[in-house]
Amino acid sequence: MKRIAVGLLSAAVGGSLLLSAGTASAERTALSVHIDSVNPNPVVVQEGEDTRVTIEVRTTEATRVELRLKPVSDRFRTLDVREPRIIHEGDLWRFSTSFDENDFEGRWLAIAEAYDKDGKKVTDQVNFSVKHEEQEKADTRLTGFYANPETVRKGRWVYFTGRLQVSRGHEWRGLRNEEVEIYFRPRGSSAWKWVTSADTGWKGSFRAKARASKSGEYRAVFDGDDRLEDSTSRSDRIRVWRR
Repeated sequence: MKRIAVGLLSAAVGGSLLLSAGTASAERTALSVHIDSVNPNPVVVQEGEDTRVTIEVRTTEATRVELRLKPVSDRFRTLDVREPRIIHEGDLWRFSTSFDENDFEGRWLAIAEAYDKDGKKVTDQVNFSVKHEEQEKADTRLTGFYANPETVRKGRWVYFTGRLQVSRGHEWRGLRNEEVEIYFRPRGSSAWKWVTSADTGWKGSFRAKARASKSGEYRAVFDGDDRLEDSTSRSDRIRVWRR
């Protein structure tokens, strides 16, 4: 990827492809350039993704075409431009590049400049816009959480089970390969303390264990990420007794 002040996309063809032998200069078509389309417009960029943009330019008598893309703003922002894919078919020049969440959000200007074999230049320009769209996070839930046994001697194991699910349309599906944390709150306290973690497996199920120390309650917590909402399970109480 090459970082430049504005997107400069250019292409050229040999002059031998432009004119038929014996054509009188007075009969030549005048040099011209016109930006037919910017697709899509507006350019909608989602978080963490690239949006491919194609700009079509039509010309006559052009041996070289350059396309510059720049934000219409007092704040200077650069555009990351991948090596452009350029397709030239007759008078049609098709330029492709991409935008991401780091590019300026707002109005942009596409400026096409066409040159003939003598170096003469003509210009056309159009406005388009770039919009940033935050990706909606999917809802999650922790179900079937239990701490067992309900009564246990101090120092013995307490076992935890449950399931992490994600909302997909009108149904809930298990989430695999996600971390779920187990927290404990002693009886009479308001503070939750981390005790252990577990990774979800088939259908989002998880298992974990911890040594019993005091009577109180446990709960499971999923912290979420940039695509998934966080969630917390119901709490489950146990009673710890001593000899």
